[in-house]
Amino acid sequence: MVQKKSSIADVARLSGVSPGSVSRALSGKNWVSEDLRRRVEEAARQLNYSPNALARSLKTKQTHTIGAIVSDMSNPLHGIFLSNVQEELENQGYFLLVANSRNRAQRDCALLDLFSRGRVDGIIAAIADETDEQTMGTLRSLKLPLVFHDREVGGIGDAVGPDHRTGAYQVTQYLVSLGHRRIGLMTPPNVARPGRERLAGYTRALEEANITYEPSLVKMLDATGGERAYDEAKAMLRTARRPTAIICLGTGVLAGVIAASDQLELSIPSGLSIVGIGDTELVRLNKPPITTLRWDIAKCGRLAAQIMIERLREDANNRAPVRMVEVPMDIILRGSCAAPADSHSDFS
Repeated sequence: MVQKKSSIADVARLSGVSPGSVSRALSGKNWVSEDLRRRVEEAARQLNYSPNALARSLKTKQTHTIGAIVSDMSNPLHGIFLSNVQEELENQGYFLLVANSRNRAQRDCALLDLFSRGRVDGIIAAIADETDEQTMGTLRSLKLPLVFHDREVGGIGDAVGPDHRTGAYQVTQYLVSLGHRRIGLMTPPNVARPGRERLAGYTRALEEANITYEPSLVKMLDATGGERAYDEAKAMLRTARRPTAIICLGTGVLAGVIAASDQLELSIPSGLSIVGIGDTELVRLNKPPITTLRWDIAKCGRLAAQIMIERLREDANNRAPVRMVEVPMDIILRGSCAAPADSHSDFS
């Protein structure tokens, strides 16, 4: 004989409260006492009761599900961000659905549309191109709370991200203080916030040091593009006036530059100084370990989730202005940077 499935009324009888109190306690709402919540949760556990999520969402018009879009799920920094988003959301009774855009604007639009039709309550996104008209149009059409990760889309949604401008400025200053005058920069394109902010910090540091900006030393690449970074770095390092240091602001970019310097037999740091980004295994385990720019990406994840929850719970008639929350960056000094050699071989 099939055992009858427990109902909300069964949980109410066992815990000694009303069905309405059971619903509020199990929905994660804050207006029930902790004692009542514990009694209801214990009764639900004993009866093996779980609420019907579909019925609840139809009634409340909420799914308690948040969608997230990232450019590359293989990037360990995205993994840290998402795991902290998920933990914070789960603590508040929400689920997280994650999709990978592969850093393509067209796929961003498709995923945004899919999430909105799938009835998520809000979206956390790192879109590929902030200048893409179709992406911007899609975002403006959404009637959902939006929180952007390391993107700045004015007026459309809140954002959380590191202070790239100050980070790039400080690390360029550091290389200048070691005596470098030809400093390369490899970073994602300026169609998204990280590329724009890093380029601004880099050029400011050069200007203050009276070093002429040379466009040939700046390569704006997809952060995942290790193969292209390898080709670009190899070409740059084969010139007669090659850079003596390269700032590699992307995990894939760093791997490509390290491979290129190895291929050309340029030892690090005596032949080439290198700076990376993020405190990943690549920067820690490389020989020598890589000097890197670091920020609290776990904090970014928690902040993004907290802002999303605040938006979902705020009064629709009294919404706070959208905001950008910046997390500071700092430099971890390791063994990959040194003063430039007096002379260099010509690899051309």
